Amino acid sequence: MEQTEKKEPFYNQIEKYIIVCMFLVMTVIIALNVVTRFVFNFTLSWGEQLARLLLVWTSFAGISWAGKINAHMRVTALSLAFKKNPKVFEAVYLAGDVIAAGYGIYMSYEIFQLMNLIRNQGQVLSALPFVPKWIMYLAGVLGMAGMSIRIIQRRVGEFMNTGKEGAEV
Repeated sequence: MEQTEKKEPFYNQIEKYIIVCMFLVMTVIIALNVVTRFVFNFTLSWGEQLARLLLVWTSFAGISWAGKINAHMRVTALSLAFKKNPKVFEAVYLAGDVIAAGYGIYMSYEIFQLMNLIRNQGQVLSALPFVPKWIMYLAGVLGMAGMSIRIIQRRVGEFMNTGKEGAEV
């Protein structure tokens, strides 16, 4: 029989799509800015600020995606020291995931507090006066919360798949 490949749902790929789209727009803006600067001797001030905003959003979307694909920071050297003992190895990785998820939730809260302060002050980006400055900080809130959610989602998925495999044996 032919094995059917299960397609991953859109929401599991959303960070990838956001990263690719923003990176493409950022690349076009920077290339346009380089051409205008060296060919026409002027620069688009809004282009630099928009590229910076897109870089921040791309970076925090990448943090969230890293939690999904198990590429977040953790104590790799310590876990590798225990690689010969699989139970200790998995315990260290689990502890790393718990710490990273907790850190993401904490940082999301702290960035949210800062974002609210800036929003209440009514600050805007200097070259893009129609864009409120708190939009840049929203990327941090969503990225760090997304990382925590993705780590938890991955761990729950691994736990559920382990339970299914154990039942079949």
